[in-house]
Amino acid sequence: MSYKSDIKPVNTSSASTVIFTGRTRLRGFMIQSTGSSGSAIINGLANATTVSSSVNTQVFLQVFVGAGQTETLNLPEDGILYAQSNGTGVVDGVGVTANASALSITLFIDK
Repeated sequence: MSYKSDIKPVNTSSASTVIFTGRTRLRGFMIQSTGSSGSAIINGLANATTVSSSVNTQVFLQVFVGAGQTETLNLPEDGILYAQSNGTGVVDGVGVTANASALSITLFIDK
């Protein structure tokens, strides 16, 4: 069982990376552009080493950020569950993909 005090920030600016392998909840994010505008996708995992690119996972979340801007979101109550039982064709875990603009991404997850 995890508690809201178990939330940990995880940072990346990679184009595509697995953030956490295992059942977890996304509680919020902060995504910043230090240059041009861009977008990134937060999604479940296709397997232990690859972030899914499918829009049908039920946990697909695309975020757009304006040039030099920051987007933040605190998800209400229990957040989004990234687990095999929650999505179609995903395994436990969360990652970021399609980050072509090298956005600075911080995900707040249960860990």
